[in-house]
Amino acid sequence: MALKVFVTGASSGIGAATAVAFAAAGHTVGICARRKDRLDQVAEACGANTRSWVADLADLESLESLAATVDEQLGGVDVLVNNAGVPKRRRAQQMTAADLESVMAMNYFSPARLSLAFLPRMVARGQGDIINVSSMGVHSAAFGVGAYSASKAALELFTESLYLELSKTGVRAHLLVPGTTRTEFSDAKPDNDPSMVQGAAGGASPQEVAAAIVSCIGDDRFVTYATERDGKTSGYKAADPNAFLAKARDSLSAFL
Repeated sequence: MALKVFVTGASSGIGAATAVAFAAAGHTVGICARRKDRLDQVAEACGANTRSWVADLADLESLESLAATVDEQLGGVDVLVNNAGVPKRRRAQQMTAADLESVMAMNYFSPARLSLAFLPRMVARGQGDIINVSSMGVHSAAFGVGAYSASKAALELFTESLYLELSKTGVRAHLLVPGTTRTEFSDAKPDNDPSMVQGAAGGASPQEVAAAIVSCIGDDRFVTYATERDGKTSGYKAADPNAFLAKARDSLSAFL
């Protein structure tokens, strides 16, 4: 069955690959991001039925209106992929209140509010999938990315509540956890400290992560890891967080 899919943060990286993957599978795709030129390129790659909206999702008060417009123009959104987010690499002693608030607004409040905006329409139709993209920063060592990882942790628990509370509505909530991915998101940004993660070239491709996102549809799993390696790492930490973090602290001591 062809679905109507809305992907945020779709101008590059995981979002762009996800939009293309859904379109290639025969679904109607709607995309949004801030950069119109990049968004237009993705829309062209997705095909003629693709609709796009230029939007700044950090503008929280505009999200209900955006959701209503997208839902109307797509003819009802079946799948919401909350992929848009911002990196924040900054250690606690250099972090500011503005850092905390800006990253939480974009990485937690924005996808949570979009989910709430689309939810009544999905429930009324008796079907829908909400896929929230998290980060391995929640499941491994949050060194130098405390604000970022905290924002994704908040999104994870929000998604968990949706998963539990929507069980009889026909709407399913999914958590997708990618690890290091070969995108510009991993590059140093002007308002971020340089990444200490070496070997992004060995990370997953955006297409691999996109395939994992598409696989969530029709699946009742709560959490999907983009790669088997990420799932194993999360399992190690969950099994014994004290030992996992003690070992991580020792290995990171050279950066202190």
